[in-house]
Amino acid sequence: MVLSNCHTHTVYCDGKNTAEEMICSAIEKGFCSIGISSHSPVKGGCDWSMQIDDIEKYVSEINLLKEKYKDKIQVYCGIKLDNNYEGVDLSKFDYSIGSVHQFRKNDVIYDVDYSGEKLQELTEKLFDGDWNRMAKEYFDLLADFVIANDVDVVGHFDLITKYNENDNQFSTCNEQYKTAATDAIDRILEVKKDLIFEVNTGAMSRCGNKLPYPAAFIIEYLKKKGARITVTGDSHSADTLDYGYSVASQLCKDCGFSESYILYNDTFVPIEL
Repeated sequence: MVLSNCHTHTVYCDGKNTAEEMICSAIEKGFCSIGISSHSPVKGGCDWSMQIDDIEKYVSEINLLKEKYKDKIQVYCGIKLDNNYEGVDLSKFDYSIGSVHQFRKNDVIYDVDYSGEKLQELTEKLFDGDWNRMAKEYFDLLADFVIANDVDVVGHFDLITKYNENDNQFSTCNEQYKTAATDAIDRILEVKKDLIFEVNTGAMSRCGNKLPYPAAFIIEYLKKKGARITVTGDSHSADTLDYGYSVASQLCKDCGFSESYILYNDTFVPIEL
């Protein structure tokens, strides 16, 4: 398998390693390319995103590293663009990943993936404990965001399942839930058919989940609709750049995909799974 990862985090946000340490690890693992995609600054601030004042330094550092290691690996300067972002000039970046990490209601911000307890709390406060209503709002918000903004990759499509291993909080088999997910995919692809959806192993490396997200029924639906996918590690440390890749690749194959897209030669190109 050709190794690449466009979804990685550094000490500029909630990652454990520097950009250079991530790049060196990718070289050691035999990667052909790596994209650094730290979290964008978000309105109201938080403890997991970049600060606005650090963006210029971040871009400059990665571009220097791109030149330093150009004979060993292709390096790309990306950003994880949150729906609640601010202070970002996308022209400075090689690519962006669009995602939803927060709901904002009446000027109060609620994180959707901080912990299972936080997700349950926001579902009770905002949706009277109705998990399907919460899920629909999440999927609608994600669809609205990636349609309206210049993003290349749809990040962890069903992120709300991060702490829902074995459906311990809500049922992903519920038809209302499935419809909310597939309707969002339809809306996205109707407007932006070339967007890439990631198959993300981050919850495997960080939470001990057995499978990547999105769920198999979503990957199957993406295949049915002719969508493109990319396998990523959502890596917050240098040792997880290819964590779970064999599992993710096999799941994609089982769902009908034969190729994944990676960053190479300044664009996303297909490679065999």
